[in-house]
Amino acid sequence: MLKFQTNPDVVFMAILSDSMSLMVDQLREVEEELLMPGLKRDDLQIILPNACRVFNAGTAIHTLRQMLNCHREKLLYCMNDYHFLILYDTLQNFCDIHNDFVRTADDVREKEELSMLGGIQIERINFDDLIDIYFFDIDFLLDTKTVTGLGLDGRKMLGIRDEAFGISHGLTPHSEELALIADEYERYDPAEQDQLWSESSKVYPDTKASDDSSIY
Repeated sequence: MLKFQTNPDVVFMAILSDSMSLMVDQLREVEEELLMPGLKRDDLQIILPNACRVFNAGTAIHTLRQMLNCHREKLLYCMNDYHFLILYDTLQNFCDIHNDFVRTADDVREKEELSMLGGIQIERINFDDLIDIYFFDIDFLLDTKTVTGLGLDGRKMLGIRDEAFGISHGLTPHSEELALIADEYERYDPAEQDQLWSESSKVYPDTKASDDSSIY
């Protein structure tokens, strides 16, 4: 599975799987449309508003498929800012679609079906809370002026990684930068975590589901 700041529970695991699968399907449609003569669309920028600075549709599909495969394994795989960048847009895209579908459901039955995630009914996903809880930081969203202005010493002091510098300058990732590295000595069972949801939760993450403040 992919390594995050907080160990994912079964609901977030389902969100990850569904969001990456959906994005791959959407990107395949974009890729096909871009091949049509005389047709120019901005769909890539719409679904990957931040990652499109450094990813084209083909590279994004390949990267997400690799991430999805690693997500389904027991080994923990470490990601860098390029992975977190594309995952940021992927999660936001999924949250918007999920929330809109549930909100506009025609009846109670359809609402219950559309809200199902990881065996739990979740009516709304709070994207901002997902990022705060699961992402280590969002340095990959820093702009060129900010990153350049910090200088080398400033970036080191703030822990801003080389990938964030490359992203801010629109540098396409090298294949080595997109490789996922496994930690062969660490495992995690997502079923052990239930701090962010309960049977009565309507919103995920539900920060009131547990009094355990260690998730922060």
